[in-house]
Amino acid sequence: EISAQATWPSLAQPSYCQIYPKRRLAHTAMAPRATDSPRAVAMAALATLLGCTPVARAITSDPLRLSPPVSAAEAQATQMQASLVWKEVSPSNRDAYMAIGVALGDGLPAKNGAVHTCNSGYMGGQFHRDGYHTLLWSMSGREEGQIVPVGKYCRYDCFDCSPPNRRDFQCKRDDYKFSLGVNYTFTLQMEMQNASGAMWSVTVVDPMAADAGHPVEVGRVFFKDREFGLPEDTCRVLGVGTYLFQEYWNPNQQDHTTRASWSAITFSGAMRPQDTEGYCQGGAQVSLAEFEGLTRADCKGRCAAEEKCLFASYSDVDTEFAKRDGSHCMLFDHCEARDAFLPHIWWTYEKVDAPTVVGESFTEMCQKFKDQNCDWRFAVAAVHRLPGRPVEFEFDVGQDVRCVDGMVPEEIESLGGRCQARGSPLLAALTAPALRGFARGASAGSSTPTAAMAQREGVPLLP
Repeated sequence: EISAQATWPSLAQPSYCQIYPKRRLAHTAMAPRATDSPRAVAMAALATLLGCTPVARAITSDPLRLSPPVSAAEAQATQMQASLVWKEVSPSNRDAYMAIGVALGDGLPAKNGAVHTCNSGYMGGQFHRDGYHTLLWSMSGREEGQIVPVGKYCRYDCFDCSPPNRRDFQCKRDDYKFSLGVNYTFTLQMEMQNASGAMWSVTVVDPMAADAGHPVEVGRVFFKDREFGLPEDTCRVLGVGTYLFQEYWNPNQQDHTTRASWSAITFSGAMRPQDTEGYCQGGAQVSLAEFEGLTRADCKGRCAAEEKCLFASYSDVDTEFAKRDGSHCMLFDHCEARDAFLPHIWWTYEKVDAPTVVGESFTEMCQKFKDQNCDWRFAVAAVHRLPGRPVEFEFDVGQDVRCVDGMVPEEIESLGGRCQARGSPLLAALTAPALRGFARGASAGSSTPTAAMAQREGVPLLP
């Protein structure tokens, strides 16, 4: 793993077009959603002159179409869930990343890596050629000091920083193992809020684990807003312009087959965190119901589904009562006060009138390219609808993968230009959204990233 102080080589040096595979393994660059500038265009032209082409590629969806079709302000979502299934990685020693874009807020003036949001990035799971797997949550911010990594797996993101900054972060775990065919549920949710800002977390539930149902923590991060004059109503809700991508970044390992999908993508703001610690004291100081062994999301879900429930109090470290794993959930129809017993381990959520928003579709895609052996490979993004099951968004890459019926594959350049068709323009290749997980048309005024963006965001280039 490289030093956090490492920086990219100067563009004036010949090393501009070198590969940095170790850096790419820790890739946490943010997904830009806007901005072509004169400098960016000039940088793209320079890359063309130097004969550089991207070594990272992603088949990336446009923003999901939602039901109901609402804005971030209308959704008021404080929780997002999505289920990831890896179906095939063959051979198993390949570098591949399946991710979903995430953001806080929307509609702000563009600034730094957050662009028009308060914070933006992605979460998901990676396979690595060295045999280990990674759970990753990574976001970019607007202001220095805007975020505070709280969880033990989180830190300021300096892999792609030059110079290092304190507005971006990554939370990552290399100690978790994915199994094929297992449905892993990712949850991004606001855990608590106060006058300064809000703490958000990402967890994963593995139904096959020995402690099935107990969430695996990916990270916790506190996002400050008031100190920087950021609008609380905007920055304390999730953006809903999410997109999906499968990325494969090793130019020497393109002869692979990977199949993976996201499904059950939902946004909800039905249970909003209160700004006072402690669990509820109801009308009779007793709860409607009490549970152990639930996740925070499940506890809130029980209240949302119960007509009489108006408040849910939750702790994941109440080992005095919840002997199983410390998770303790109580549902209330009133919340007249907060109990003074161990208030710091409890947070309470109030039921509010907010829609549940579901990912319904995206524009299906089919691409073809040549691997490092100059053999044809296909990359497909497709929507699957099965009776009684959530909509599934599948991304398949491989030699035997075929387009959805009626689609003609779009031919894209080979990584590193090794099999570049004679006469095809490198500049077009450099400005392709496949440089990384990029949401095409994610917001008004969006445009595809240039080579300069790729360099700035940590995507290495190769002669």
